[in-house]
Amino acid sequence: MFIKKLIRLSALILATFSLSGCYLIGEKVEVPPAHVGKILTKDGYKPDTVNPSKFRLDACIAYCDRMVLLEVSDQGLAERFKLFMPKDQLNMEFEVRMTISVDNRMIDKIYDRIPPNNNKIPFNKIYLTYAQPIIRDVVRQIVAEYQINEVASSRERISQELFNGVSKALEGTPLMVKRFGLADVQFPEVITRAKEAAAERREQISREQAQFEIQKIQLERQLEEAKMLRAIEKEKAEATKEVNEILAKSVDDKYLAYRALEVLDQMASSDNKVFIPVEALGTVGLQQAIFEKEVRKSGK
Repeated sequence: MFIKKLIRLSALILATFSLSGCYLIGEKVEVPPAHVGKILTKDGYKPDTVNPSKFRLDACIAYCDRMVLLEVSDQGLAERFKLFMPKDQLNMEFEVRMTISVDNRMIDKIYDRIPPNNNKIPFNKIYLTYAQPIIRDVVRQIVAEYQINEVASSRERISQELFNGVSKALEGTPLMVKRFGLADVQFPEVITRAKEAAAERREQISREQAQFEIQKIQLERQLEEAKMLRAIEKEKAEATKEVNEILAKSVDDKYLAYRALEVLDQMASSDNKVFIPVEALGTVGLQQAIFEKEVRKSGK
């Protein structure tokens, strides 16, 4: 009977502890990758930082310790800006993209300054507290010093300047910059139209230059062809001249008389007869006809 009462009393005590949130055995906890943890006791955080691991907290009765996690992974973030550019008197939209991480030397400072939410301190809360206001201020100051055309042509240089400026401004905070740069720049419509018009002009000039080169090559080819034709005609003329000179030297009265007899002989054997008085054979006209026939014969 006594044993049964003792068992019921023990069960009642255990149930009372459970309902009050206290345990005789410590709670299982886990610190996942890319996180660290600190154990929060009734007297504050324990000094040691817990790396990724699994274990049990100390057993408790009246007050139980808690594990508070902190994200320490590298975070890729972006900030969108619409900035009035004083030198151009125009608005320009752009984005800065960055990789930021927690400075491990400042972990204790984060735990001391930022309260947890559901036993966790999210990275975004650290960023909003320490980095975002500084980043927005530094970016506006640096980019506003440039003209829009300079932003378009010197993006890499400006990105490096932004990285240096933001890194310096975040010194002493729990965050540090690993990468920082301009992205997705949206130029004013008037600038965009001007750039498109300039690109069209460059394209037109390029097309005209290409067409000019084609025409130049065509004209040069035609000139070479004309030169060759002139050379050919010249050679033909000189050859004809030489033939004429040779014939002129070789055709005399005796030769003309001989050729006249040949013509008469051919005419006698032809059905197409034309009778010429013998006296006409010595005329200049007939002699010229015989000469021209001889020239044509030689040309063949």
